Amino acid sequence: MSQDIGETRGSKAPAGRAGDAHLLRRLNLSATVRAFLDAASLTVSDVRSIVGVSRPTAEDLVATLVDEGFVREALDRPNGERSAGRPARRYEVVAEDFAVVGVDIGAHKVAVVVCDLRGNVLAVRRRSVDSRIGPAGRIGAAARLAEATLRQIGTNREHVRSVACGITGVGANDSEVMDIRTVPAGHDLDVYSLPGFDRIDVVSEVSERFKRDVLVSNDIHLAAVAEQWRGGAGARDLVYMHAGRRLGAAIVINGQIHNGRHGLAASVGSMKILGWAEAMAQLDRESRRLAGSAAEESTSGNVRALFEAAANGDRTAVRTVDRVAEALALGASVLVHAVDPDLVVLGGGLSRAGDVLAGPFERHLAATSLNRTGFRVSLLGDESVALGAARLALDDLKERLLAVQA
Repeated sequence: MSQDIGETRGSKAPAGRAGDAHLLRRLNLSATVRAFLDAASLTVSDVRSIVGVSRPTAEDLVATLVDEGFVREALDRPNGERSAGRPARRYEVVAEDFAVVGVDIGAHKVAVVVCDLRGNVLAVRRRSVDSRIGPAGRIGAAARLAEATLRQIGTNREHVRSVACGITGVGANDSEVMDIRTVPAGHDLDVYSLPGFDRIDVVSEVSERFKRDVLVSNDIHLAAVAEQWRGGAGARDLVYMHAGRRLGAAIVINGQIHNGRHGLAASVGSMKILGWAEAMAQLDRESRRLAGSAAEESTSGNVRALFEAAANGDRTAVRTVDRVAEALALGASVLVHAVDPDLVVLGGGLSRAGDVLAGPFERHLAATSLNRTGFRVSLLGDESVALGAARLALDDLKERLLAVQA
């Protein structure tokens, strides 16, 4: 929708009151947009009641949104609606013409999720990438996948209204805006980052390759957003623990990701007392030992073998998995005592090992927490980061649709 949407209809107000009249109209349009976003469909009478305007004004507001391509006449009537005469016209959002794209730029893959304005998932695609490639190749692979996905589902580029992307790394947020770039870690601290991303301006590079402004955020934070949105958690406050090729965490408070002043909220992995680095180093060593001469350069196959051995009772494998579970649970316990959430969610690639990891994690969490916080394993799979990025893009789009220009 154009920012001057309120100027397309309506009579001229006297010169001295023109500014007030135009502002009132924009406020009414914003309220009407919100009403349509909150409902499956509305009549003019519904708009009149919700926005609190006269019927002629309500008719004008709806007509403006029809002209702008934001709403259209709905063909279906709500279930259970009955009318003795001709039913009132209903209008609905043209959701598919207001698409958003969520992108995950990871170490071994790129993924894309496309959603409409209602949050319906239109497409999910992923593609493996070489873990050694630099920023240009990795960002380019993500952009090409997004372009191919949009072509496959028939979504025109002009109908993509917002794009957001998740990356690995520590956020630098010096201006209190939704921005992130990977940066070198502080003294004696280790940060997992994609190769070469600490030497570029990530937001600028991603935006240039996608040929539009792109929101960029931490991948684990976005996975937590996806859990709160689509993971079926139903929790307003949750702690998300990521167990994958690295360990990490994120916090959702009152339905919103908590980034902190510098984007470092929940970065408890830097607390050496938790032993995350040592636990993951042991996991890698034992994975390679079990694989022997068949050890893969990529750790995923080796780790699968370790978890299979643990499931079959191999004592060394069981101890190794238990150490990872304990280290991760200690970090979760720190956050649980700080936030007192409704739920702890265990996600990431290792979480798909099921009870082999989730069992000892839950046991250690219960042993170190004052309260018995709810716990569940993520059901979202590899697309959680891209799905969380799509939600970030959707929130950005809705904020702009509802914005009232002074």
